[in-house]
Amino acid sequence: MDNSKYLDEYYKNEFDANKNMSYANAFAAILFTIAFILYATRVFPLHDNIYILVMIIFPIDILILASPLFFLKTENLKKPGFKYYLLFSFLIVVGVLNILVPKHGIIAWVLPIVMANHFYNPKLGRTIFILCVVGLLLCLYAGMMLGEYDNNLLGSGYIENGVLIQPDSPAGRWDMLIMKIGQGENRFLKVFVYYFIPRTVLLTLVFFVSNALNKRTYNLLINEIRVNSDQQKFSTELEVAKDIQLATLPSEIKTTKDIRIIAELKAAKEVGGDFYDYFDIDEKHVGIVIGDVSGKGVPAAMFMMKTITCFKNFVSSSLTPSQVLSKVNEAIFENNDSKMFVTCFFAILDKTTGILQFSNAGHNPPIIGNNTHFHYLKCSTGFILGCMKQCFCIDESIKMEIGDSITLYTDGITEARNSEGALYGESRLISFFNSSKFNSLMTLHHDLKDDIANFVKDAEQSDDMTVLTLMYHGDNCDILEKEFDAKMENMQEMLDVVKSFCEKQKIDNEFTNKLVVVGDEIFSNIIKYGYDNNGGLIFFRLLYNYDKKEFSFTIIDKAQEFNQLEINNEPVKGNAKDQRIGGLGILIVKSIMTECAYDRINGKNILILRKMF
Repeated sequence: MDNSKYLDEYYKNEFDANKNMSYANAFAAILFTIAFILYATRVFPLHDNIYILVMIIFPIDILILASPLFFLKTENLKKPGFKYYLLFSFLIVVGVLNILVPKHGIIAWVLPIVMANHFYNPKLGRTIFILCVVGLLLCLYAGMMLGEYDNNLLGSGYIENGVLIQPDSPAGRWDMLIMKIGQGENRFLKVFVYYFIPRTVLLTLVFFVSNALNKRTYNLLINEIRVNSDQQKFSTELEVAKDIQLATLPSEIKTTKDIRIIAELKAAKEVGGDFYDYFDIDEKHVGIVIGDVSGKGVPAAMFMMKTITCFKNFVSSSLTPSQVLSKVNEAIFENNDSKMFVTCFFAILDKTTGILQFSNAGHNPPIIGNNTHFHYLKCSTGFILGCMKQCFCIDESIKMEIGDSITLYTDGITEARNSEGALYGESRLISFFNSSKFNSLMTLHHDLKDDIANFVKDAEQSDDMTVLTLMYHGDNCDILEKEFDAKMENMQEMLDVVKSFCEKQKIDNEFTNKLVVVGDEIFSNIIKYGYDNNGGLIFFRLLYNYDKKEFSFTIIDKAQEFNQLEINNEPVKGNAKDQRIGGLGILIVKSIMTECAYDRINGKNILILRKMF
């Protein structure tokens, strides 16, 4: 076990114990104050000599007991030596109390023994016990000389001239005790045998009970630290496993002039059984796959990695989707002692024709469509992989039109539950797709996550969630999508992306330079006035259509509502809600663009700028 982890937990407990002890001392100070008032008002009568001592010493004891309260807001409570200050100050007060008023102070010796066991330190408990026993004996004898007259210690006194004498001066008591020894009554021995030993037995009993509790809690602390250490180690190993798992999945957004693919996975645990992949099969064909392994955690993750490795090995231009699924099924069925299985949807897109050939192995039907016209893809259910040696899947196909997208997902999306147990469901999912016009795949995925989060709210995620979307553009478009944090330090990077895209398309330099000025103004307005410099996200999409010679620049944000196309050259001050947004860039934009449009949809500002060359 890591010794540093033990010390961290030990000192954390010690800090809590110091805090509790400080409050205990403060409570004792209150009791002392009450006792002081009772003695001061003679409710508890004392001889004049003892009365004076109590009036002088009790206020000092009260201050000693209350003093830890002054350290509660300081770092002293975290210092290892602070417990000694607490315990020994309490011992001193108990000792003084026992000397001055033995009748009332004798039981107080139990408290330091019990309090010492707050510190999970058996050695400290034994030390305090020994000090209490020795202190009890010394204070008893000191109390015989200095404290309140106690018949249990001094006897009833002696008779002189028919009068009972109970001396209160130390010298008088000493003479009386020596006289009694001469008369055959040794009060020192009687106090030791009849007063000290029985109370020592009681203290010893309290010590053994407290020490046993001390050892037990100490062992519990050690076991807790060991368990936490093992859990932390296991958690670290799971994080490593998660990194390895995610490393097998593509993380970059795939963009060509033919297609655009975006995907992400959110595991319910550190590792999970969902997977996705997309890959170029040859120059004309791209493959996409999504799957969901039965179970969760490490076993599902291992089975997932085996499955996705099989896909990478078997995908080729000579095999249809169902043939690939069949080979994957044979590979994962072999030595599948755990009887795990996987649902899967695999498709191959011909980028030149838009023909999507696909095969389903017991997975959820994808969503396909364009803009606000989406529907579930009609496909056979097929049979899950890994359960049987033979694969019962068929090949099907559909033609995708330019601008169509297909979204694959796992059942963690539709089966997401809220706190009342209701499912997100297929109806809500398709309604989400048909409720908005998606100009960006990035915003589609972000908005879908937001919609699910708004539905489930505080309910715990019960299953992995994975989404993959492919949009088909044909071979006549080039598209670039980016998202940035809405911060001024990211401004130059955003403008560089816009400029590089224009240069790639060999767009006129004069237009490009003016567009950079426009972008600077638009991004600045979003950061400063839309988000009030509080940060957020900016999505933008650049599109160039080679056939139509059309350039499109779409900017999307979730800032407060404002239309940047409202021109106002005056400096903008105050909140964007009270001011119109404008500037040099907004003046230029309408002069260089063929079409400019603004809309507010589902809490998003959407600005679309088009230029026909």
